[in-house]
Amino acid sequence: MTVFLDDIERWDGESYGTYAVTEAEILEFAERYDPQWFHTDPERAADSMYGDLIASGWHTAAMSMRLFVDGFLSETASVGAKGLDRLRWPAPVVPGDELTIHSSIHGVDEGDDTDEYGTVRWGVETTAGDKTVLALEALVLVSTS
Repeated sequence: MTVFLDDIERWDGESYGTYAVTEAEILEFAERYDPQWFHTDPERAADSMYGDLIASGWHTAAMSMRLFVDGFLSETASVGAKGLDRLRWPAPVVPGDELTIHSSIHGVDEGDDTDEYGTVRWGVETTAGDKTVLALEALVLVSTS
């Protein structure tokens, strides 16, 4: 069943998924997109303030997006997004972490310009165990029918 704008509140307070983070994936992403030493050099990172290799925040966002699509967006009548507000990485992601996302609806703007879609202010929090590793508010466009 596709969830349209009028039914979007069903996702408020829901959680979804697990995503296992590997050292190989952290290295691969970092080498390609964010080649800072604490993402690419396990030995040097082990002696850093992090104590381990850490995933790029952008990698954390990409893994979170995968969970968000699998858990929520694939079942909604989403037609894109306007952007993100308040993106934060409160704690690093390390190899072996298992990520889960939590959804909350912060508001719905039914749109002044169109009857075709509205904007959902969707809070997303990604956790690894008891630590929050990402928090953001996505402005997702959702069809009315």
